[in-house]
Amino acid sequence: MWRIGELIVAIVLILLLGLVALFFFHPQISALFTLPWYLRAQHRRVVILCDTDHQTLLKAGREILSKIPKDRFHPHSDGGIESGIFSVPEGIQFPQAIKDLKCGCVVDYDGYLRIEMYGGMDHFGVKIYPEDYKKPRDYFEYGNRELLPGLWYYDDRYLHNPEYDKRIDELIKKHKKNGNK
Repeated sequence: MWRIGELIVAIVLILLLGLVALFFFHPQISALFTLPWYLRAQHRRVVILCDTDHQTLLKAGREILSKIPKDRFHPHSDGGIESGIFSVPEGIQFPQAIKDLKCGCVVDYDGYLRIEMYGGMDHFGVKIYPEDYKKPRDYFEYGNRELLPGLWYYDDRYLHNPEYDKRIDELIKKHKKNGNK
């Protein structure tokens, strides 16, 4: 009887050790929880700009947009904005690198999809536009940097630093792993 108890304790310890090893050695998981906030944000930028298949992301984003009724998101008469935060619908092939980041998906009332990242004080992500998207007003900005036609990177740091694009270029050059444009 005593041996069965020892066996159960040993199995539980081995399972716990496996979970701890997964947490610390899986690159996506460990980077998000063991780094300070300013490095977590940088890691997420690298994933968005360098490790993500931009073609697949654009296709998935447009598929999401096609499944949402056009009249669902619109400005309120009082000037407020109605938009929607939601999970990625089943069956849509979203890039795993983006799924691992546990980011937020928002459909803006202007009809585009925003995939939002927060990293401490930082706010950044990508905007995905439908193929036939028309600029809704003269002062509208698509984003800060075009990754592909219809896929734009945005980052609040562009607002505060005119030299920020050079830093993004350096980040991409240092971390680029695949053939994304």
